[in-house]
Amino acid sequence: MNRKGPIEIAFSHDPFDQKRLIKAGGYITHNRKGQVVFRFDTAEQYAKYLMLNEHRGA
Repeated sequence: MNRKGPIEIAFSHDPFDQKRLIKAGGYITHNRKGQVVFRFDTAEQYAKYLMLNEHRGA
């Protein structure tokens, strides 16, 4: 990924998603519209978040 700037995705109430967010180095914040979101400061953090999804139980 060659994206510059932070990446924000929709907030998830799922504990698994929140745990992998923290493991990837992301955090929960509010966007400019006041919505709760997951935020990653780098594309590498977001890529790790996506990779950690492979560990989700079936």
